[in-house]
Amino acid sequence: MKTDTPFYSNSNTKDPAQESAGTLEQLTLLADLSQDFVMSMDIDDILIRAVKRIKSYMDAEAASIFLIDSDNQNLICRASAGPVDVTNMAMNCDSGIIGRTFTSGERQMIIDAKKDADFICHVDSLTGFQTRSVLCTPLIIQGNTIGVLQVLNKLDEQLFQTRDSDILRLLATPISLAVQNARFTLNFVEQKRIKKELTLARKLQRSLLPNRVEPPFPVVGTNISANEVSGDFYDYFTLNDGTVGFIIGDVSGKGLDASMLMVRASSLLRWIGKDQLPPGQWLAKANKELCEKASRGLFVCAAVGYYNPKTDVVTWSNAGLPPVIFKCPQCTIETWNADAPPLGIKASDLSFQQQSMQLKQGGLYLLTDGLTDARNSDNQRRELEGIIEDIKNIESESPEVRIGKLITSARRHTLNDDATVILIEKRDHLQEKTLLAEQFNASACELKQIRHKIMQIAEEVGFDQPCCQQIILSLDEAITNIIRHAYKNIKDGEIELKIKKQNKTLVFYLRDFAPEVYDSSIRPRDLSNPLPGQMGINFIDSVMDSWEFATPKDGYGNLLIMKKEIE
Repeated sequence: MKTDTPFYSNSNTKDPAQESAGTLEQLTLLADLSQDFVMSMDIDDILIRAVKRIKSYMDAEAASIFLIDSDNQNLICRASAGPVDVTNMAMNCDSGIIGRTFTSGERQMIIDAKKDADFICHVDSLTGFQTRSVLCTPLIIQGNTIGVLQVLNKLDEQLFQTRDSDILRLLATPISLAVQNARFTLNFVEQKRIKKELTLARKLQRSLLPNRVEPPFPVVGTNISANEVSGDFYDYFTLNDGTVGFIIGDVSGKGLDASMLMVRASSLLRWIGKDQLPPGQWLAKANKELCEKASRGLFVCAAVGYYNPKTDVVTWSNAGLPPVIFKCPQCTIETWNADAPPLGIKASDLSFQQQSMQLKQGGLYLLTDGLTDARNSDNQRRELEGIIEDIKNIESESPEVRIGKLITSARRHTLNDDATVILIEKRDHLQEKTLLAEQFNASACELKQIRHKIMQIAEEVGFDQPCCQQIILSLDEAITNIIRHAYKNIKDGEIELKIKKQNKTLVFYLRDFAPEVYDSSIRPRDLSNPLPGQMGINFIDSVMDSWEFATPKDGYGNLLIMKKEIE
């Protein structure tokens, strides 16, 4: 970039009083512009105020400000003052005198515009304005040119002087800063708006997830989102004859469009499922409804079915999800691939087949591809084989522990997509006993008493002293995180702790009533670069056999579930 001509007077004999008066006028103009800028963060309002003042101060017939568009292709007039309003006029960023100013980053003072090779005369032809002389200066912020400030035609047939060019350059700096500040403010407001919308969408989605039902209810499910809002969903419900319906789905795409389709699809599938249609017809009806109302290219992978506790038979149909997995202690793994494409792609000529089997002592796993697509440190996918291997290793544990461990295993990988799993299994054999139900203030003063009660329970169920201490430290870390981070400056927060024994598993339910957290952002840290105060989750992850976040039954606050097998 060339060096601009410094500010100086054309005459060496200029009256000092006149120079002082001119300097005072410049300072007054700068003060007036600054005052205008702090009165509004509306970028168009700021620029309109600026060009009006500059036109008047410069004794010019017209003034305008052009800013580069978001694609860096065109300069758009954002404000103009004069006999012709050229606001919103666009030109290529390398076209005309304005384009030359922008690309060169140098001031331009044109005494006779018609003799300049870059003068665009057709603008005068369209507007009727007669351009005689031009003065332009680039708007530069942090070394980047963001636009051009232009004044046209000195009044009373006068010509622009070098002093005018220097003054315009002086005025360009606060205008550039004002534009940058306004954009920062707009971006901040937009980010706050998007965050608010995402929070509302997240709350709506979580409200649609089913409440956890105590054993022996035959369906257990959970999910984690890779982003703030999820495209996955699951649901289950009981019909009048005792049959249990279940749903699991995965909406394509990301963001609010996908989340809104998730809400629509989950509600639609639940509504149709209450009619107790065979699973194939259930999906066919949902597919027709989704295709009739366009979803902007989005589609839904889903599986639905029923479990009859009286006959111990489960029947399901799968449209586009990963294979369904069955495992029982006495048999090998069985899988069934989806035999139909996702919903919402093709309205006619689609049939949805269904499968059925008696569960006996086995469990049927249905999952979304977030589990199979989770990547390890070498960026390798887990694939279906990885999920099956996990299921084999945990088959002797309770259903709650099994799906908890599947999700915990997914957390230890990099999630590229939301991960959801449901398990259908007869659970009459599950014995559950509540050992502690305590609600206390979110205060460090309460920790001593809580530690004592946890120690008593851990000892009573048979854990040795080192293991008891690890359990206490895990709960201590979790409660401390709630006090420090969830409640922050809230002094009257409440925490609820329940401890249950489920067969040979001790389950800790730790619930707060603080604003919800996004569970996808909470995972073990990289141990190669530990930071102070950030190792609590790593400790919980190493001590507990599984842990997960779930939705409290009333949909408010956060629920952390941790499970430890009793040896």
